[in-house]
Amino acid sequence: MGKAADLSEFHRGQIVWARRLGTSITKTARLVDCSRAAVVSIRTKWINDGDTSSICQGVGRPCAIKEKGHQRLSRLVKQNRRQTVAQLTAQYNAGPSTSVSEHTVQRTLLDMGLCNRRPTRVPLLTKRHCQLRLQWAREHQD
Repeated sequence: MGKAADLSEFHRGQIVWARRLGTSITKTARLVDCSRAAVVSIRTKWINDGDTSSICQGVGRPCAIKEKGHQRLSRLVKQNRRQTVAQLTAQYNAGPSTSVSEHTVQRTLLDMGLCNRRPTRVPLLTKRHCQLRLQWAREHQD
C-alpha cells in the first residue's frame, strides 16, 4: 500500500475523481491500492489548495557541484587516475565553475562511486612458472 507521497499524479487524480463521484474512502483506497489516510490527505489537499502535487521544497544548502560538474570531475579523474584530491580540486577550480573545497570534491567522488584503493601486490610469474602452467593446461585440456 502506497503512501500519499509515493502516489503518481494519475493515482492522485483517480482519488480526487472517485471521491467526487461519491465513492467511499475505503473503496477508493482499494481502487488505487493505498492507505485510507493517503486518500483523506490527498482529498483534503485538493479541497484546500486545488492541487494534489507532492512537490516539496528541498532542505539544506544547494549542492556546489551540479550534474555538469559531476561529468567534468569524472572526465578529470579519467584523464589521470593517480591524481590526488588536492590536484583534482586545483584542476576543477581552474575551470569556469565556482570554486569548491577539497572536502567537496572528495565527497562528490565518493557519491559517484570513485574511491581510492591500492592494487594488491602479487608476485610476478617467472619463466619456469609460465612453462609449468602451460604444461598443466595442456595436460588438462580435455
